Order: sequence, then C-alpha cells, then structure tokens
Amino acid sequence: MKTIEQANREGRRQPVRPSSHAPAAADHCGSQPDTSIEIAPYHPSWPARFRVEAEVLRVALSPLSPVVEHVGSTAVPALSAMPVIDIAVGVSDPALVDDHAARLENFGYRLMTTPEYQVADRRVLLRIVRGVRTHHVHVVTAFGDAWHLLLMFRDMLRLDRDLAITYDALKRELARQNQGRPLLYAAGKADFIRSMLGRTAFKPADR
Repeated sequence: MKTIEQANREGRRQPVRPSSHAPAAADHCGSQPDTSIEIAPYHPSWPARFRVEAEVLRVALSPLSPVVEHVGSTAVPALSAMPVIDIAVGVSDPALVDDHAARLENFGYRLMTTPEYQVADRRVLLRIVRGVRTHHVHVVTAFGDAWHLLLMFRDMLRLDRDLAITYDALKRELARQNQGRPLLYAAGKADFIRSMLGRTAFKPADR
C-alpha cells in the first residue's frame, strides 16, 4: 500500500505556485484569482499560516464572536493540496457578515458576491495576493450541519489513510482534466465528499 508521502513524491513533477501573506488590503483588492489548478505536496508551514489568519479573522469579525477551524486538505498532515488555506468560520448567522464587508477588506479579505459563491446559509471570503488565491474562508452557522460536515471530512481524512490516498489521487486526476476550469475541479471534489459523508456511519446525528 502506498503511503501518502510516496504518492506526494510521485506527484512532485507538478509545479507548486508560491503564495504569500499580504500586509495590506490594497495588495489584493480588485485582483482576480488565477484559474490554474496546481497540486502541491504537503508543506509544514500550512498549519502556521492558518494560525496567523485565524487571529486576523477573529479580530476582523470580533463583533460576531467567530469560532475558527482549519479545514480542507491543507489541514491534513502529509496530504497534497492546492496551496490555499481553507478556513471554517462559525458565527450565529452567516448573513451578518454582509454588514462587515468593508471592515473585512481592511483586513485583506473580500466577501464574494458572484453567483457561483451564492449558497444558502453560507458566505465565502477570499484572500487574493497579486492574483493568487491564498486563503478560502467558509462562513457558516457555528456548530450547524455545514460546520460539522466541514470538520467531519477533515477528520475522516486525518484518520483514514486509504481515504486520504484515494482523495489525493482523485484531486490530481481532476486537476489534470480540468486545468483552467476551477469550478469543474471543485464540483468533482464536492461529489466525492458528498459520497463519503453520505455513508451511514458518518451522517451527523439528529439533534
């Protein structure tokens, strides 16, 4: 059985797009994210990058008393990923974030309002530095279903090596098939995630 580290080494022929932390909102405002899809081997700096932004988001959204968690592939040791830090932010009502859009811009985050980001009971924030998306924030209801599903899939990947290897291979294939079409890449991942979370053993308990 391959380890995730072996799978990563085999995939190192794919280029890694560097990302950076912008100190000012002016560095990204008005920029559009790159549509390329590049999978990078796991990098030990990813948890630290999350911790830095978690503090930024706690300050930026302090009126909403946010709960912040590292989610997605960059939160799973040894798993390759697009080098974009996925963050879950839980608040009492995601729609309240709309009133803080200007404040978020000052902290380097853009509230996305285009149709592809419009999901009921959710808001999406992006940090884009010189055209490169560096952070993707899912604002959902704290401890609601969407919150639990984001954390559940992260924890499944952390605990199940075979699942992580399968997901790693899927992402690489989706990236190969959908270069320049990030929405199709994301849709392919979403289908897989739904199928895994739909297994009876992993459905959230009724509350």
